[in-house]
Amino acid sequence: MNYDYAKIAKEVIQAVGGSENIKSAAHCATRLRLIVADRSLADDEKVGEIDAVKGTFFTAGQYQIIFGTGHVNRVYEQIIQLGIAETTASEAKEAKMDGKNQVQKAIRTFGDVFVPVIPALVATGLFLGLKGALLNNNFLSLFGMTNADVPQTFQVLVEVLSGTTFAFLPAIVCWSTFRVFGGSPVLGLILGLMLVNGALPNAYSVADPSSGVTPLMLFGFIPIVGYQGSILPAFVAGVIGSKLEKKLRKTVPAVFDFMITPFLVLFVMLILSLLVIGPLLHALENVLLVIVEYALELPLGIGGLVVGFFWSIITLTGVHHIFNMLEISLLASTGFNPFNAILCMCGFSSAGVCLAISIKARKKEIRAIGPSATVSALLGIGEPALFGVILRYGMKPFLLSCSINGIAGMIAMLLGMKGTGNGITTIPGLLLYIYSPSQLVMYVVLAITTFAVAFCLCWFFAVPPEVMEMENAKGSKKDVPAAPISFPEVLGAVAQGVFVPMEEIADPTFSQGVLGVCCGVEPEIGKVFSPMDGTISQLADTLHAVGIEAEGVELLIHVGIDTVEMKGDGFKSHVKEGQRVKKGDLLLTMDLEKIKAAGHPATIMVAVTNSDDLACVETVASGQLKPGDQLMCLKA
Repeated sequence: MNYDYAKIAKEVIQAVGGSENIKSAAHCATRLRLIVADRSLADDEKVGEIDAVKGTFFTAGQYQIIFGTGHVNRVYEQIIQLGIAETTASEAKEAKMDGKNQVQKAIRTFGDVFVPVIPALVATGLFLGLKGALLNNNFLSLFGMTNADVPQTFQVLVEVLSGTTFAFLPAIVCWSTFRVFGGSPVLGLILGLMLVNGALPNAYSVADPSSGVTPLMLFGFIPIVGYQGSILPAFVAGVIGSKLEKKLRKTVPAVFDFMITPFLVLFVMLILSLLVIGPLLHALENVLLVIVEYALELPLGIGGLVVGFFWSIITLTGVHHIFNMLEISLLASTGFNPFNAILCMCGFSSAGVCLAISIKARKKEIRAIGPSATVSALLGIGEPALFGVILRYGMKPFLLSCSINGIAGMIAMLLGMKGTGNGITTIPGLLLYIYSPSQLVMYVVLAITTFAVAFCLCWFFAVPPEVMEMENAKGSKKDVPAAPISFPEVLGAVAQGVFVPMEEIADPTFSQGVLGVCCGVEPEIGKVFSPMDGTISQLADTLHAVGIEAEGVELLIHVGIDTVEMKGDGFKSHVKEGQRVKKGDLLLTMDLEKIKAAGHPATIMVAVTNSDDLACVETVASGQLKPGDQLMCLKA
C-alpha cells in the first residue's frame, strides 16, 4: 500500500504535542524514536490511528512509534524535513535518565560502572568459598589436620584465585568508571593500578595490627596507603579523572594532546587521590571504627541493630576492610568474634533480596545477573548483589535489606552468637560455628530465617517497578495483506547460539508479536547468516538490521536491543539492498564485546513481519543452534 509519508509525519508531530514538544528524533529498523519534553502531551490513541502505525510505547526516555521496516525510514525523513532535530548519542543517553532524581541517577550510574565487574566478583566469591571451606582450621581439624599440613603450592594457588580481584579491584573500578564517564578506559586502568602499586603500604596489612605495616606519613600528618579492596576512592578518582581528561582534550593543542593529556591526568589524579581522597577516607575509617566498637558494647542487642543496619552503607564507602582490625582485636582478647555473626546475617539478607528481584524481574539483564550474584552473596561476596541488582534501580530494596540486616544483627547479639575467626561469612562462615552444637544450630536457623524473610518481603513489597516493566504496544493496526504465499518455507537459524522463544525476548515490540511472529538466537559468535533464499529489501544505515523478501515472505533480522544507539560501531555488512542471497550466506558480522560493553543485549531477533498473511508460522527450534538448523516453518 502506498502511504503519504509527508502527511503521516505532520500527523505524528501534531499527535505527540507539536514540534515544540519534540526535542529530537531518531529511528531504528522498526521504530520512530522521539525524545519529547512532556510525555503527557503525546496522545497514544490519536497516534495509533495514523496510517502505517502498528503501536506505541514509552521507554528509555523515548516515545517510540512502531511503523515497521520500509516505512519508518520514510516517515523519519519527512520528520527531519519538517525541522525536527536528529537525536545525538548524548541526548539518547540523557533521555534514559529522564524523570529520575539526582539520587536515582547517581545510583544508576554507580550500577552501570559495576555491571562489567560483576563476573569477576562472582568468580572470586566462588574461589573464596572454596578457600574458606578447605583452608579453615575448624574444617581441617575434622580430619586431624591444620593449615600447616596443606601443601604450600595449593595454598598459593588458592590465594591467587581468591585474592587477585580484590587486590586489584580499584584498577577494575577505575577502568569501568572512565568508560562510563567518557574518558579513556586505559588511563583509568593505569590510574587504578597506581592506587594499588606495591610501593604503597598494603591496605590489608595496615588494617592488621600484627603485620607491623603502618601508613607512610607525608608532612608528618597525611597518611598514605594503598587502596586494595576499596571501591569509593577508585570511583571518585575515575569520575574526576575522566572529566579532567575530557576538559584537557578540548584545551590542549592537538599536536601536544597525545603526550600532555595522559601525563597530566595521571599525575594530577594520583596526587589528588593520595593527598586528598585517601586521607579523607582514612579519617572516615577511624571514626567508623570507634563508633562500631562503641555500638558493640551497647545492651539489649542494640549494637547489632546499629551495625547491621549501617553495614551495607559502610560497604558502599569501600572502607569496610578496616574492620579486620576490630575482628582481630576481638579474637585476640576473647578468642571469639561476635562481629562476624552480624556480617554473616547481612550476607544472607542481601542474597534473599537479590534472589527475589532476580526471579520476579522481567528485565533480561537482571534475570541474567541475579542468580549468579545471589550465589556470590551466599559465598561471602556481596558486591555483585549490592551494586548489580539491589541498588541498580532504586533505594527500596536496599533500605529493606538494611532493615533486615539490623534486626538479624540484633538477634545474633541477643543470642550470643560468635565465631572463632574472621574473613569468611554466610555459607562458608558455618565453619566458624561448628565448635559448639548450639552455636551451629542458632547460626543455621537464623541464616535460613533471614534469607527467607528478606526474599518474601522483597518479593511482595520491594521489587523495583523498573525491572518489572514490559511496555504494551497500543493502537495496533495491520497493513494491507501482501500477495498470498503458494508454498511452505523453512527458515534456518541465523547464528550459532541458544534459541530464545518469542515471549522471552527482552524487547516488547518483538516479544508481543507487534511486528509478527518471531523468535531469537542468543549469539555465541558475531556472525549473522541468511535464513532463506531471497532479496535484501532493507539494510539499516546503522547495520544492525536487515530485511529479506522471498516469494511473498517478508523477514526482519534485528541484531541486539537498542543497538541503533551504537550508530554502526561494531557492525559490518556483507550485503547491500537489492542483492540476491542464498540460505546460509553471511549477512552481517558484529563485535559482541562492543555490544556488551555498550550495555545492550545481543539477542538476534527473526520476525516474519507479514505473518498475518500466512496460514501457519510455527517455531520449531529449541536449545543449542548452529547456522542453518531449522528455526521456523511457514505455510501458505
